[in-house]
Amino acid sequence: MQIVVRRSGGFAGLTRAWQVDTDARPDADRWAELVGALPRDAAVPDADAPTPDDFVWTVTVARTTVTIPGRRLDGPWATLVAEVRDQGEPA
Repeated sequence: MQIVVRRSGGFAGLTRAWQVDTDARPDADRWAELVGALPRDAAVPDADAPTPDDFVWTVTVARTTVTIPGRRLDGPWATLVAEVRDQGEPA
């Protein structure tokens, strides 16, 4: 399974990306647990006005893509993003 994390926005407006191919990793079961812990409703409500200089996170897991404002990145999504950034390759 491919997991891609993109971070855009921020003060400089730059985009960075990281990716992990979980099938090629010896800890594929742990990655499956991380993905299994994600909320099933892919929509992340954002009723607040945009925050200047906030990051926007776009997370693609297999064929599902979710966009999350930085101020709303928490829980299982934040854990997955941190793992992909720490252990993934630049995309």
